[in-house]
Amino acid sequence: IVTCPSGPSFPISALNDIAAISPDDPDGMLTAIAPFLDSEEGAFWPQEGWQLLHQNPQKAILVARSEGHLAYMFLDRDGGEWAWSCSSAGGTCDLQYAVPARLNTVEWRLDPAAPEPGPDTTELHLLLTERDCVSGQEVGDRLVGPQVVITDTDVRVAFAAKPPPGDYQTCQGNPEAPFTVELPEPLGDREVIDAMAIGISLEDHVR
Repeated sequence: IVTCPSGPSFPISALNDIAAISPDDPDGMLTAIAPFLDSEEGAFWPQEGWQLLHQNPQKAILVARSEGHLAYMFLDRDGGEWAWSCSSAGGTCDLQYAVPARLNTVEWRLDPAAPEPGPDTTELHLLLTERDCVSGQEVGDRLVGPQVVITDTDVRVAFAAKPPPGDYQTCQGNPEAPFTVELPEPLGDREVIDAMAIGISLEDHVR
């Protein structure tokens, strides 16, 4: 399963089957999103060019290009027919592996206030940010990881987080938390990369 910061999750195999929806709309997907597109809010969304990204017997995800970003429509099957569920849009979609179920995604970057990593580096100074809605709480003891994989060419680092207790969390933005990764050997000429990134952009697969 892959995902991106501003988009849905789906099997990576779906990239091989993204296809435009036929104008005659045999499955009723365009019919399902028509009421939303006809609404005041829907007027700002792509009115055509919707493609089927992924579907299973109960849910479907449509995607379309929209002025430099991608837009999504989510459908649920209701009584044998597709019904619009919700919509979302965001920036670019550089795909990442999804974290395991019941864990939150944690993004990281090198701390710009720390010395830039070099051949003798044995500590990586990072800033971590939890992507999911957690009412602005710091990740603290909920952090899972790091997972560090060292190869001949790179150092791959990944984190996740346990969700905070409670059934409801607000989405006002989460603070960055400093974290130091201890390497078992000097960095050398290896590149430090996000182990969750797969180097594929969804935009490259949407016409």
